[in-house]
Amino acid sequence: MTAFDLLIRGGTVIDGTGAPRRLADVGVLGDRILAIGDLSRVDGEGAARVLDAAGLVVTPGFIDPHGHSDGSLFVDGLLTSHVLQGFTT
Repeated sequence: MTAFDLLIRGGTVIDGTGAPRRLADVGVLGDRILAIGDLSRVDGEGAARVLDAAGLVVTPGFIDPHGHSDGSLFVDGLLTSHVLQGFTT
C-alpha cells in the first residue's frame, strides 16, 4: 500500500495563507493533502505517482471571482482554458 496517491517533490509552495513561499514536497491521498514539507523519507515506492516540481510553483486552485466565460462555454464546455490556468471555481 502506498502512503500517497500523488507525491509532488521539490516545488515552491505558495499556500494562499500569506506565509512566505517555501520549497516543499506535497503528499496527496484521495482528494486530501496529507502532508506538506520535507517528505524525502518517502521513497518512490511510497507513492502511486511522483511528480518532479523543481523550478515550478505549487499552489491551491484559484477562484475566478469575475470572468467572461459565458461565450467560451459554447466553444469548450469544459472551460479548458480556465483549468489550464489553475482556476478550479
